[in-house]
Amino acid sequence: MSESTARSAALVLAALAVSCGKPVDPSGKEDATFTKASMAGPPAPSGEDRPLSADLAVEPVSMLVTFNRLKTADKLQEALNKKPGQFSHIDLDKDTTPDPLTVADRATKDGHAFEIRVRPATGEFVVATMLFDPEWSYLGHYDGVMGGAASTTARPLPVAPQPGAPPVAPPVVATPPAVVPSAAPTQVAAPVAPAPGAPAIAEAPAPAPGVAGAVQAAPAGAAQPVTPTQP
Repeated sequence: MSESTARSAALVLAALAVSCGKPVDPSGKEDATFTKASMAGPPAPSGEDRPLSADLAVEPVSMLVTFNRLKTADKLQEALNKKPGQFSHIDLDKDTTPDPLTVADRATKDGHAFEIRVRPATGEFVVATMLFDPEWSYLGHYDGVMGGAASTTARPLPVAPQPGAPPVAPPVVATPPAVVPSAAPTQVAAPVAPAPGAPAIAEAPAPAPGVAGAVQAAPAGAAQPVTPTQP
């Protein structure tokens, strides 16, 4: 940005700081969560409870929109990530590298709004919502969502799902294979022992097979065949 452009930006922002007031909340009072445009704002807070916007160069980002005509979310996002660390020092995942920034349009009845987000490895979170009038002059910003709570380093606000966006499919959990119970082992009945004092019953031995050509003795008293005598 040239010196003349920077000087013009400073004059415009100084005029806005005097002329424009804060948006009002539903009760009609000035919205305390809104910080109006100013070149000499309060010192940035420190510690874990500081807003994420404290680590974002909000005023220089507004100059990119107003004077460099980066009036779409895609163009502004590309400029913010061209040199990591130039406009933001937010490092939520603590990997010593500034986290990439994303930009989304936000509907507003008073002009234009850009929601600046940060996307570490742990997710996507809202940093600030910057407001511009219908002529793209910078009005100020919210330290989080428009009209909502502040997003701090200790409790960053997660990005809300967009209206009409397809639902996120639940994770698929693998079902373990069914365990088929094995067949019960076949039990062999044990021999029954005789009762005490009862005579043991001997099993009849199996008959032995006869041998071919052998003569078996006939039991006593059995009829013998009569052999005829030779004359």
